[in-house]
Order: sequence, then C-alpha cells, then structure tokens
Amino acid sequence: MKSVQVKELCLAYDGFQVVKGVDFTVAPGEVLGLIGPNGAGKSTLIRALSGVLPIQSGEVWVDGTDLGTLSDSQRARLIAVVPQAEPLGGAYTVRQAVMMGRTPYMNWMGNPGPRDQAFVKRALEFASLADLAGRRIAELSGGEQQRVLLARALAQDTPILLLDEPTSHLDLQHQINLLSLVRRLAKENHLAVLLAMHDLNGVSLCADRVALLVDGRLVALGAPDEVLTAENIAAAYRAQVEIIAHPRYGTPLVLPLQD
Repeated sequence: MKSVQVKELCLAYDGFQVVKGVDFTVAPGEVLGLIGPNGAGKSTLIRALSGVLPIQSGEVWVDGTDLGTLSDSQRARLIAVVPQAEPLGGAYTVRQAVMMGRTPYMNWMGNPGPRDQAFVKRALEFASLADLAGRRIAELSGGEQQRVLLARALAQDTPILLLDEPTSHLDLQHQINLLSLVRRLAKENHLAVLLAMHDLNGVSLCADRVALLVDGRLVALGAPDEVLTAENIAAAYRAQVEIIAHPRYGTPLVLPLQD
C-alpha cells in the first residue's frame, strides 16, 4: 500500500506559474477528487505527478520516496495515468493497446507472459471491453477509446492511479460504471486515487475528500460536504448554486440556479 504526499508544489507551464505551493496527501484506499474551474491547474498537477512535467519547486513523495529519484520504469510500476485524451494508434487492437500497460514488467524483448495476459484479461473485463478486444482502435468511438485508456492503466497494476477527466466522451451509464469501478478498486485494492473532474456531482459521489484548486492554489480541502458549498462554488466558479442532500446517498448535490 502506497500513499502520495505533495509538499509546497509549484509548477510552471510555458513560462507561467500554474500551480502555487500546493500541499495534500492521498492515502491508500482513498479517492481524492480534484476540482476547479478551467485553467486552475488540475491537468498540470496530474502531469507533474505522473512524471511528464518537471517540478519547479516543492516535493512529491511516494510512500517516503522522492518521486524525482525514480527511473521511468520504477515510476511506471507505482503510478498509472488515465489522461483526458491520447492517440493510441489506430492500427492497434484493443488488446494490444491495453497490453502496453504491462510494458514496465516485460523483458527486454517485450514478450508478454502468462501474468501479463491475465492482467490484461482482467482489465478488459473491468472496463467492459472484453467483446471489443480484437477490434482496431480506429474503429472505436471516443467513449470506447476512453475506456481503453482506463483498461491500460488498470493492466499496469499500480498502487497509485491518476485520472484526468476520465468520464469525458462517456455516456451516462459508462460514467456511472467507471466512477463505481474506481471507488471499488480504491477500497478493495487499497489504491491511492487522484481524480480530476469538472463534474462536481460525480466527484461528490465518488470521492472521500475533495480538493478545490483555483488559480493554481488549493483553497479548500476536506470531505465533500465541507468543500462543495454554495459559497465555495460561487467564489471559484462565479456561479450561483443550491446545495441539497442527495435523496439516496446523502452526499452534496449541486444544482445550478438560473438568473
């Protein structure tokens, strides 16, 4: 079981400081929902934690180990990422694309073994892609390709999972299924999950805690009912909302108000 600790993290992109002194921890078995308006720094933060973007200052620790000291292979065995969108190569089949998640574990010849095959089979089933395993990526819809990205991350079998708008392009049923799967995997497999989403109600249902990022700064961090308040949302999004308790789950339900 691994945790992620972010300390005074500052990030720059194209010469602009995008993330400014952010602190938080994601514990094993926890889903931390990362929210904020466009340009708040959510995707930049995900990219930095995945090792794609260099850290300007501050620290990221994975279970007591400085992320910056890890090789690409070591990092890939600890952290899997579901990006917003990523070209997978239209000529690959779904199974081949998901098998890419096993790359950190293969030998120098890149030949998958029985364990790799088993993880890919399980990931395809989790992402409801088993029936599409032989299809070419070019033949898939945007939503199906997004599920391939999820399956690839699950096949990677890491203790830390980063998701950047994973429900984009998904229809309602697959959105529900994905968020339920993420929460179940976090609890059953003790994953530390950081979930960046625009859908405040989806985050409210899925996350144990919520981090609100505005202009690169962490302005609120706590349980969904502590962060998803009308006051916080009005200040961050410049939108008037009403917050009620979800009739079934009791979580905050964000209802926009019309002028």
